[in-house]
Amino acid sequence: MLRFGPQDLPAGSSPLILALLLYLLVTAVAMSLGQPPEQPVLVLALAMILPLLLARMVLALRRVPQRWPQTVTALFGTSAILTAISLPLAVTGGGESEPPLFTAMASLAVFVWSFAVNAHIWRHALDASYAAGLAVAVVLFAITLFIITSLAGPL
Repeated sequence: MLRFGPQDLPAGSSPLILALLLYLLVTAVAMSLGQPPEQPVLVLALAMILPLLLARMVLALRRVPQRWPQTVTALFGTSAILTAISLPLAVTGGGESEPPLFTAMASLAVFVWSFAVNAHIWRHALDASYAAGLAVAVVLFAITLFIITSLAGPL
Protein backbone atom coordinates (compact mmCIF):
# COMPACT_ATOMS: atom_id res chain seq x y z
CA MET A 1 0.00 0.00 0.00
CA LEU A 2 3.11 2.19 -0.02
CA ARG A 3 2.45 3.40 3.51
CA PHE A 4 5.75 2.41 5.06
CA GLY A 5 9.35 2.73 4.01
CA PRO A 6 12.34 0.51 4.75
CA GLN A 7 13.18 2.72 7.71
CA ASP A 8 10.02 1.43 9.43
CA LEU A 9 11.35 -2.14 9.51
CA PRO A 10 13.11 -3.39 12.61
CA ALA A 11 16.89 -3.21 12.39
CA GLY A 12 19.05 -6.28 12.79
CA SER A 13 19.94 -9.44 10.95
CA SER A 14 16.90 -11.53 11.98
CA PRO A 15 14.38 -9.69 9.76
CA LEU A 16 16.84 -9.79 6.86
CA ILE A 17 17.45 -13.53 7.22
CA LEU A 18 13.71 -14.16 7.47
CA ALA A 19 13.03 -12.08 4.34
CA LEU A 20 15.81 -13.87 2.43
CA LEU A 21 14.53 -17.31 3.43
CA LEU A 22 10.95 -16.41 2.55
CA TYR A 23 12.10 -15.02 -0.80
CA LEU A 24 14.13 -18.15 -1.51
CA LEU A 25 11.20 -20.44 -0.66
CA VAL A 26 8.57 -18.55 -2.65
CA THR A 27 10.87 -18.06 -5.64
CA ALA A 28 11.78 -21.77 -5.69
CA VAL A 29 8.08 -22.69 -5.61
CA ALA A 30 7.33 -20.20 -8.40
CA MET A 31 10.13 -21.61 -10.54
CA SER A 32 8.84 -25.15 -10.04
CA LEU A 33 5.34 -24.21 -11.24
CA GLY A 34 6.40 -22.91 -14.61
CA GLN A 35 9.03 -23.92 -17.11
CA PRO A 36 12.13 -24.17 -14.90
CA PRO A 37 15.29 -22.44 -16.13
CA GLU A 38 18.18 -24.51 -17.42
CA GLN A 39 20.20 -23.89 -14.24
CA PRO A 40 17.69 -23.26 -11.43
CA VAL A 41 20.24 -23.32 -8.60
CA LEU A 42 22.39 -20.72 -10.33
CA VAL A 43 19.34 -18.57 -11.06
CA LEU A 44 18.28 -18.70 -7.39
CA ALA A 45 21.80 -17.94 -6.17
CA LEU A 46 22.16 -14.98 -8.52
CA ALA A 47 18.65 -13.73 -7.70
CA MET A 48 19.71 -13.55 -4.07
CA ILE A 49 23.31 -12.34 -4.39
CA LEU A 50 22.92 -9.67 -7.06
CA PRO A 51 20.32 -7.54 -5.24
CA LEU A 52 22.43 -7.71 -2.08
CA LEU A 53 25.53 -6.48 -3.92
CA LEU A 54 23.78 -3.92 -6.09
CA ALA A 55 21.93 -2.42 -3.13
CA ARG A 56 25.23 -2.16 -1.23
CA MET A 57 26.77 -0.32 -4.19
CA VAL A 58 23.85 2.08 -4.72
CA LEU A 59 23.63 2.97 -1.04
CA ALA A 60 27.42 3.42 -0.80
CA LEU A 61 27.36 5.76 -3.81
CA ARG A 62 24.67 7.80 -2.07
CA ARG A 63 26.76 7.70 1.13
CA VAL A 64 24.11 5.94 3.20
CA PRO A 65 25.52 2.40 3.58
CA GLN A 66 23.98 2.07 7.04
CA ARG A 67 20.57 1.75 5.36
CA TRP A 68 21.55 -1.49 3.62
CA PRO A 69 20.03 -4.05 6.05
CA GLN A 70 16.61 -2.45 6.16
CA THR A 71 16.60 -1.67 2.43
CA VAL A 72 17.38 -5.22 1.34
CA THR A 73 14.99 -6.60 3.96
CA ALA A 74 12.24 -4.46 2.41
CA LEU A 75 13.22 -5.43 -1.14
CA PHE A 76 13.33 -9.17 -0.46
CA GLY A 77 10.29 -9.18 1.82
CA THR A 78 8.07 -7.35 -0.64
CA SER A 79 9.38 -9.45 -3.53
CA ALA A 80 8.47 -12.59 -1.60
CA ILE A 81 4.97 -11.27 -0.93
CA LEU A 82 4.39 -10.21 -4.54
CA THR A 83 5.73 -13.52 -5.83
CA ALA A 84 3.42 -15.37 -3.43
CA ILE A 85 0.50 -13.30 -4.72
CA SER A 86 1.42 -14.27 -8.28
CA LEU A 87 1.65 -18.02 -7.55
CA PRO A 88 -2.03 -18.67 -8.35
CA LEU A 89 -1.48 -16.92 -11.69
CA ALA A 90 1.35 -19.33 -12.50
CA VAL A 91 -0.95 -22.24 -11.72
CA THR A 92 -3.80 -20.70 -13.76
CA GLY A 93 -1.47 -20.25 -16.74
CA GLY A 94 -0.69 -23.95 -16.41
CA GLY A 95 2.23 -23.91 -18.83
CA GLU A 96 -0.02 -23.15 -21.79
CA SER A 97 1.58 -21.51 -24.80
CA GLU A 98 -0.72 -18.53 -24.36
CA PRO A 99 -2.19 -17.89 -20.91
CA PRO A 100 -5.79 -16.66 -20.63
CA LEU A 101 -6.19 -12.90 -21.00
CA PHE A 102 -7.10 -12.44 -17.32
CA THR A 103 -3.99 -14.33 -16.21
CA ALA A 104 -1.76 -12.32 -18.53
CA MET A 105 -3.26 -8.99 -17.39
CA ALA A 106 -3.08 -9.93 -13.71
CA SER A 107 0.54 -11.02 -14.11
CA LEU A 108 1.35 -7.73 -15.81
CA ALA A 109 -0.36 -5.82 -13.00
CA VAL A 110 1.73 -7.63 -10.35
CA PHE A 111 4.89 -6.97 -12.40
CA VAL A 112 4.13 -3.24 -12.69
CA TRP A 113 3.15 -3.05 -9.02
CA SER A 114 6.49 -4.61 -8.07
CA PHE A 115 8.25 -1.68 -9.76
CA ALA A 116 6.01 0.75 -7.87
CA VAL A 117 6.89 -0.95 -4.58
CA ASN A 118 10.61 -1.06 -5.35
CA ALA A 119 10.54 2.59 -6.41
CA HIS A 120 8.92 3.46 -3.09
CA ILE A 121 11.60 1.55 -1.18
CA TRP A 122 14.44 3.18 -3.12
CA ARG A 123 12.88 6.63 -2.75
CA HIS A 124 13.01 6.29 1.02
CA ALA A 125 16.39 4.55 1.14
CA LEU A 126 18.04 7.23 -0.97
CA ASP A 127 16.06 10.27 0.22
CA ALA A 128 15.19 10.90 -3.41
CA SER A 129 12.13 11.55 -5.52
CA TYR A 130 9.77 8.78 -6.57
CA ALA A 131 11.03 9.15 -10.16
CA ALA A 132 14.61 8.62 -8.99
CA GLY A 133 13.51 5.58 -6.99
CA LEU A 134 11.75 4.20 -10.05
CA ALA A 135 14.83 4.80 -12.20
CA VAL A 136 17.01 2.93 -9.70
CA ALA A 137 14.49 0.06 -9.55
CA VAL A 138 14.34 -0.25 -13.35
CA VAL A 139 18.11 -0.04 -13.83
CA LEU A 140 18.80 -2.61 -11.10
CA PHE A 141 16.16 -4.94 -12.56
CA ALA A 142 17.76 -4.65 -16.01
CA ILE A 143 21.27 -5.28 -14.64
CA THR A 144 20.09 -8.28 -12.63
CA LEU A 145 18.15 -9.75 -15.55
CA PHE A 146 21.10 -9.23 -17.91
CA ILE A 147 23.58 -10.93 -15.56
CA ILE A 148 21.28 -13.85 -14.76
CA THR A 149 20.42 -14.54 -18.39
CA SER A 150 24.06 -14.14 -19.44
CA LEU A 151 25.31 -16.63 -16.85
CA ALA A 152 22.38 -19.03 -16.45
CA GLY A 153 20.63 -18.92 -19.80
CA PRO A 154 17.16 -17.72 -20.71
CA LEU A 155 14.51 -17.59 -18.02
